[in-house]
Amino acid sequence: MTTVAERTPITTFQDIPNAMAQHPELKEQMREHLRDEELCNLPQTVARLAETLAELSVIVRGIAERQERIETNVAEIKIGQARHDADIAELKAGQQRMQSDINRLSGSEYERRIARSLRRNSRHHFGISNGRLVQSITIPNNNHIPNLLDQTFDQGVIGADDADNAERTDIVIHCTDSDHRPAYVAIEASVTIETQDIIRARERADIISKAAGIPATAAACGSRIDEETSALAGQYGVTVIIVPA
Repeated sequence: MTTVAERTPITTFQDIPNAMAQHPELKEQMREHLRDEELCNLPQTVARLAETLAELSVIVRGIAERQERIETNVAEIKIGQARHDADIAELKAGQQRMQSDINRLSGSEYERRIARSLRRNSRHHFGISNGRLVQSITIPNNNHIPNLLDQTFDQGVIGADDADNAERTDIVIHCTDSDHRPAYVAIEASVTIETQDIIRARERADIISKAAGIPATAAACGSRIDEETSALAGQYGVTVIIVPA
């Protein structure tokens, strides 16, 4: 029996596809041979794939661990920054409270000096006589002005907002004016006289005058005032008195 090789001699590589084209059974035999070879090599291929997967797993795990360490470090940095910011905020708040206390203490002492100075020099500053302090930080328990405001509020002469406003007047002097009539002087005291001091002095003097039914001079006293605020005081009819701090 003549074989395929005998019928179709194979001497070059091109003879192989030519032989399979002429003899289909040769192609099937070649396919089975290659399949057997692939199956024989399959365990080694699977083993190589497993090794590759194991190596990839180690690499991925290392990346994940580094990422976790980075995230942990970032989180710790953020927590540290938050603590730092909180400490700074608390420090600033403490400084503000301290400065507020200092300002309040120095302002209170300055107001005491103003109250004494204005009472002693009331004739010089306001042209009044018989000046008597009826509201001041130096006499905290004097209820002269609060009682006056409460009484006139009950009578419907002034409203609640006006009573609350006038009760916060820094200094009030009861006196006799140049026509020998009873009068008041309502004074706002501040180290630096500002716009709001002028406005408050005018408002509170008017309320006290309305409540008492007698004149009330508006005044602002401090250690300094700028030109714009001084001009505003002239427009509002507020007497400005400078007392060195």
